[in-house]
Amino acid sequence: MFLRQWVIPFLTFAAITVWWLFPILTNLATVVPGTGAGDNLTFVWNVWWMRYVLHHPGHTFLFTPFLFHPAGVDLTLHTHTALPALIGAMSSTSPVAGQNGLIVLHLFLNFVCMYALAHRVTGHAVASSAAALIFGTSPFVSAHLLGHFNLIAAWTLPLVSLSMLTVLDRPTTVRGLLVGLALAATAYTDYYLFVFAVGIVFLLWLSHIVAIHGDTAPSPSVAGVQRRVRRILFSVLVLDVLVIAAIALFPGDRLDIATIHISLRSASNPITFGWILLVIIAMTFLSGRVRLQRDAATATRPARALVVAGVTTVVALMPLLIHAVRLWRAGSYVSQVYLWRSGPSGIDVATLVVGHPFHAAWGDSVRRLYERLHIDVIESSGWIPISAIALAAAAFVLKRRNQGLTAWVAIGTVFTMWSLGPWLMVSGRQSPIILPAVFLRFVPIVSNARIPARAMIVVYLVVAILAAIGFERLTAASRTAQRGAWCLLLVLILECIPARPALYVPDLPSSYLALREAAKPGAVCELPLGLRDGFGETGSLDEAVLFHQTVHERPIVGGFIARLPPALGRRYDTIPVIRSFLRLSSGGQIASEDIGLTPANAAAALASTGIAYVVLDRRRAGSELVRYVESGIMLRHMKEEDGRAFYEVPARARD
Repeated sequence: MFLRQWVIPFLTFAAITVWWLFPILTNLATVVPGTGAGDNLTFVWNVWWMRYVLHHPGHTFLFTPFLFHPAGVDLTLHTHTALPALIGAMSSTSPVAGQNGLIVLHLFLNFVCMYALAHRVTGHAVASSAAALIFGTSPFVSAHLLGHFNLIAAWTLPLVSLSMLTVLDRPTTVRGLLVGLALAATAYTDYYLFVFAVGIVFLLWLSHIVAIHGDTAPSPSVAGVQRRVRRILFSVLVLDVLVIAAIALFPGDRLDIATIHISLRSASNPITFGWILLVIIAMTFLSGRVRLQRDAATATRPARALVVAGVTTVVALMPLLIHAVRLWRAGSYVSQVYLWRSGPSGIDVATLVVGHPFHAAWGDSVRRLYERLHIDVIESSGWIPISAIALAAAAFVLKRRNQGLTAWVAIGTVFTMWSLGPWLMVSGRQSPIILPAVFLRFVPIVSNARIPARAMIVVYLVVAILAAIGFERLTAASRTAQRGAWCLLLVLILECIPARPALYVPDLPSSYLALREAAKPGAVCELPLGLRDGFGETGSLDEAVLFHQTVHERPIVGGFIARLPPALGRRYDTIPVIRSFLRLSSGGQIASEDIGLTPANAAAALASTGIAYVVLDRRRAGSELVRYVESGIMLRHMKEEDGRAFYEVPARARD
């Protein structure tokens, strides 16, 4: 039984992972998943920085002086992936090999943890394997395998769900402790996943203590009020339809009716208003027919274990919380500012029907269709296998008691609405249909999980659970239903074959090794220079500089962090020569304050900032930046290699 229920599935998952990542496994220390230098190198840097901290006492992982020299930067709001970085740093001396080992581990654990959760719900090995396949090979994982290595650690979500189910089943202090540890592990892996995990825990608990009952009809008094409200709403809706018709039929920018002026530029706002009216009308039909009932005994039973879970989470996250408070007090806590219709969009509903964009056979053609429709293949895909939907539907058709469908439906509903984003996206265009997720920007902490489409990973988890339940119920039904279940499983396997990720080979000029061995201390300034975070960029950053730093192990000017404190950008604008580097890197002119500097003074300004070496990438630099480096600053030329010029900043320079 143990062999069939656990050993064989785990060996199967290992085989799938090896096949999927075979090109990486055969080049573990030389390639990185991705189409080029980008976010993928950020996570290689995370592994390197953790390894550096472990071998150099006095440094803390949550603050680094090695980025954005000379100020350094706090990593609390960065995608620092502290827990995976620790594992990668301890398991390998090569940051690339360590990160690739983490990728392999994440993908394998995605299968394993989803299998364990589904097995906890169904007790059926094949059904649980189907759930693991749906979750582990989802487009979400394949898309973020190209560089967002924090998000492919989705195994934390089924792990948290599993630990929470054990608490609700039989609450004990130890099980509460495990929930807290699982949440803390998620927080030290990725911020988005942590927010999602907390949402799952809350919804599982809420579904456990609150029962939903449907009444046949509301009371006469309630029904009367509903009818009057609906009449008013329908009247307003008719007026709104007339406004939409006027905008469509009458040319011009404005319609004047006596003293009333109606804008005719766009029907978007009237359509949005009409949609809101329809939602309110639908709610009037539901109100009075749906009743929520709270079970006091059920609510209090897991209270102690959940308190233990909360305390454990807070204690484990204390280093992050302390740094976050410091950032907030210093005014460096950064969050995106949204306008009403701006901000990241959710999944595009067109992707639900166009196919798997990362399928081994037809993924290329699907991605070309995404490109024609201007759909972001990384952040907007929501495709679900048709066979998985059919199996999930079977879970509702073949109902049984005490199977916990309500909780999963609640979680699926909430996260589906979240993943759709603030406005419904259709074929790459924003529709006038406003959605509940528009209000999440006003919720503290949740608002910093700013890309709503990433909530789709929880939808995949729910679909996987429901599909497992559906498969188990089909196999327990008639012989015809059993044959249908196995046919759907075969189709599911065909639908879920993932394409192997694109691979990027980072270039590594030998001169960076020479910088590491050089006796002269000091930072490196690579040009063009850039300051970048998740919201934008100043100058022009080549993410390869992060990889170069893992070799020369010197502080660098500029860099990338997920949330860049505004004060840091302002400080750079006050540093002589560096401010000119930034402006020239973005196609601008030399700062007026630096125009009068002699080449010797410019070199002295760099030296006083602690910069010992300048690396000029001639392939990316504009002519003005090249001219400024070569004639405006007194530098000692060291070497030319692979399109880069390496310079030493003299400690003392004379005209």
